[in-house]
Amino acid sequence: MPYELFLGVPVHRVPAVVVESGLASGPFGWVPVNKQTLETSFPGVYAVGDVNGVGTPKAGVFAEGAARVVAAAIIAKIRGGPAPEAYRGTGACYLEFGHNEVARVNVEFLAGPKPTGSYDAPSEALRAEKERFASSRLLRWFGHPVAG
Repeated sequence: MPYELFLGVPVHRVPAVVVESGLASGPFGWVPVNKQTLETSFPGVYAVGDVNGVGTPKAGVFAEGAARVVAAAIIAKIRGGPAPEAYRGTGACYLEFGHNEVARVNVEFLAGPKPTGSYDAPSEALRAEKERFASSRLLRWFGHPVAG
């Protein structure tokens, strides 16, 4: 069945409010952070998600992992506990192959001298895992496990 396909990703930009705050810098305008803590040059101010210049892809799974590290750091600071483990830039991406098969790429950008990754071959089990992952995020973010 012939078809045409266009995949487009808009240019990622730091929002004007972040630029105007003085946090953003460099050629792309990302917010520089300590790669292990995600803290900016302003003590107690952190940057996660699409605004930081930590060097991981601009995808939700990385923002979610960064947010966990930052939340743990803030809690530790308030309670006087030990600092959390460093941000490792860990994430996974599911790849659809059709016929109820999904593969997964697992990556870790900041845990060593260079990024590492692994590939899990397509399977129906990974399709089920992907569906559980999507449902859990929809439930957490929007209050229901099904899009629509």
